[in-house]
Amino acid sequence: MILAMSEAILFAALVLFAPTSVLPEVRDTGHCPIMLVSVTADSDAIAVTFRDMGKLPVRRLEFSCKLADARADKAHPTRCDEPNASFMPQNEYTLKYAYPSGVRGPMLVTVKSVTFADGHTWMPSKRESCRLLTVRLPHGKPAG
Repeated sequence: MILAMSEAILFAALVLFAPTSVLPEVRDTGHCPIMLVSVTADSDAIAVTFRDMGKLPVRRLEFSCKLADARADKAHPTRCDEPNASFMPQNEYTLKYAYPSGVRGPMLVTVKSVTFADGHTWMPSKRESCRLLTVRLPHGKPAG
């Protein structure tokens, strides 16, 4: 118990007194730096097309990808992130991600976080979020 308290105090002191260059800065720029262009589905994955609307390259990008229907609770969320990226401003990119646990179905996709080349991180807030896109399966193909 005492060890856990001393670790918590040490962590709090580091957060409070660490130089700002050590801690990542989260920016609220007032607009979403990633424009979601489209999301499409095929038999084994979804494809997310986006454009970096910022002035700096994006070093890390994370999307929120989750099933839109009742099966969402049964499937594990899909990792829709690019942890070591280099997306240049104003260019359009397309990334593919597998369905969560192999379960195909309508999915909701939005931007969860963006880390820029200078180390700053943007995350959506209640005031400003990114576009939410829904991907639906192509007609004529059964889900599951």
